[in-house]
Amino acid sequence: MHQATLKESFSVDGIGVHKGKDCSVTIKPANENTGIVFVRSDKAGNGFKNEKIVACYKNVINATMCTQISNENKASLKTIEHVMAALYGTKISNVIVEVQGEEIPILDGSSLRFVQLINEVGIQKQPSPRKILKVLKKVRVTDGDKFEEIEPFDDFEINAKCDFEAKGLKTNPVIFNFSKNNFASEIAPARTFGFISEVEYIKKHNLALGASLKNTVVYNDNGIPLNDEGLRFENESAKHKVLDIIGDLALSQYWIQGRMNCFCPSHKLNNILLRMLFASTENYEIL
Repeated sequence: MHQATLKESFSVDGIGVHKGKDCSVTIKPANENTGIVFVRSDKAGNGFKNEKIVACYKNVINATMCTQISNENKASLKTIEHVMAALYGTKISNVIVEVQGEEIPILDGSSLRFVQLINEVGIQKQPSPRKILKVLKKVRVTDGDKFEEIEPFDDFEINAKCDFEAKGLKTNPVIFNFSKNNFASEIAPARTFGFISEVEYIKKHNLALGASLKNTVVYNDNGIPLNDEGLRFENESAKHKVLDIIGDLALSQYWIQGRMNCFCPSHKLNNILLRMLFASTENYEIL
C-alpha cells in the first residue's frame, strides 16, 4: 500500500458542535511522510510561535464527548475525529488541514461530506509505501464494565457492541472490516447522536452549544429518533461509534493491522488503548 494525498485542495465551513461558533477547514495536499497536520491558521500572529498540531495520539489533551489535540504552545483543536475518520477511510496519508476556529465543523454530524469532497478533488498516490502497525500481542483496557482490546489479525477489523438499553435504544453489534472497501457507504454516513434525557445536563454545563437536529440524531426515552428524516441505518448509533473509533485510532499515524473488540467504546478508551499499545514494542511492529 502506497501513501496518498489529495490532487487538489478543498474547503468547507459550518458550525462547531461543542462551542457553537462558526469555523472552517481547508484541506491541502502534502508531501510524502508529512502525515496529517492541523494548522490553527486563525492563531497566526497572535503570539503563537507554532500553530501546527500533529495528528498524533500523544497530542490528545481531552477525550470527553470528542477528541481534542494540542501542541506545545497550547494551540488546540476540538472534534477532529470525523475528519480523521474520513481521511483514514479514503486512505489519505498526507495532508495539511488549515482550520479557522476552535473546532472542525460538525456539518451533518458524520464523515460523509468530507468523504464526498475528498473523492470530488481526487486522490493522488505517492511513491513511498505506507507504514503499517502490525499488532503482535493483545492489549486490553477497561473502564468499569466497558472495555476495548486490540489483537493480532491479518487485516483491520472492528467488532463493536454498544449498550443504550437503559435509555430505550437497542443496538446490534457492528463488525466492520476495511478489506471490503465499504467505509463510504456503511460507516461514513453515520451521524453523531444523543438522548433527550441528556439535554438538561448538557445545557446546564454549556455543552454541545452547536448541536441541533440538523447535525445530531436525538432519541426520545423510547429510543425513537426525533429527526424528521429518521435514521440512515437501523444501527446508526453503533456505526457512529465505529466511525469515532476509526478517527481516533488514525491518530496512531499508521495503517493498522489488527482486530479491535470493544464494549461501550469511547474517545477516552480509544486514546488509552493507543497509549497502552505503544507502551511496549512487544505489542507491535512497524512494517
